This record gives sequence, structure tokens and C-alpha cells, in this order.
Amino acid sequence: MKNILQYTFTSLWIVGVAIALYVARNWNSTTALFPKSVGYPMLALLIAILVIDILKGLRRKEKGKGAEEDDFSAKNRCMVVYLSWLVGFALLVWAISIQYAIPIYIFAYMKIQGKYSWLKSALYAAAATAFVFLLFQYAFSVSWPDGEIQTLLGL
Repeated sequence: MKNILQYTFTSLWIVGVAIALYVARNWNSTTALFPKSVGYPMLALLIAILVIDILKGLRRKEKGKGAEEDDFSAKNRCMVVYLSWLVGFALLVWAISIQYAIPIYIFAYMKIQGKYSWLKSALYAAAATAFVFLLFQYAFSVSWPDGEIQTLLGL
């Protein structure tokens, strides 16, 4: 069970990074710089991790140890919760674009997962959004592509 979860987790990351790289292929060079510069090395490392994990699992079986079945521990639950938040953020970015996804994600994460107050969640979301907006729009002059909903509605 543990090995299957580990393989699935790594495989989902590979699929997610591959999708991000596929989406970024049509972006202009400035906008695609970060996803491509991080995405390709991350994809290579994830594939290497998956191959190493599979080989380790095969070696354990050859030695007769086998993969011990363990229950769905707190560590695995945390992994699933964290992955769910990341997938949710990725879907938000795809649907409504990153400039709107950042404040929604930070506010929701702090309020729901972190159990912070409404005020503190809103202030941190606003501060992080302002920082990212100022950094990318003014310092780097990077414009972000519209989300899928904006494109469909022609906004």
C-alpha cells in the first residue's frame, strides 16, 4: 500500500508538471520563463525519483522483505490534504488566472487550513497579492495570461 501511494503521488506530480509545461508552450518567452526554467528540471527529477522508487521496491521484493502494508497514517493524510490544496490552486489559476487565484487561495488556505481569523486571513491575502502584483507587473513587466473563464466570456 505504501509503495502504491508513493508511486501515485509522484506520478500525479509528473502529470501536473507535464500539463503546466504543455500549457506554457504557447506563452510568450517572458511569461513562460519561470514555468519552463523550473518545470523541465522538476520533471526530470520527478521521473528519476519514480524510477528509483520502483527499483527500490523491486529490490525489496527480490530480497524477500516485501512491502509492508500500513494503514493510512497521519503522514499520508497530510500529503493528500496538501496535494489537494495544490491541485485546487492550479485549477483556480487555470480557471480565473493567477492574479485572482492568489488572494482567493491564500485567504481560503489561511482561513480553512490554518484556522486564522477573517481579518488576518484577508490582510495576508491582500499583502501577498500586492507584493506579487507589484513584483511581476512593475519590476519584471510580466503580464499573466487570462484564465479559461475570462477567455470563454471574452473579458
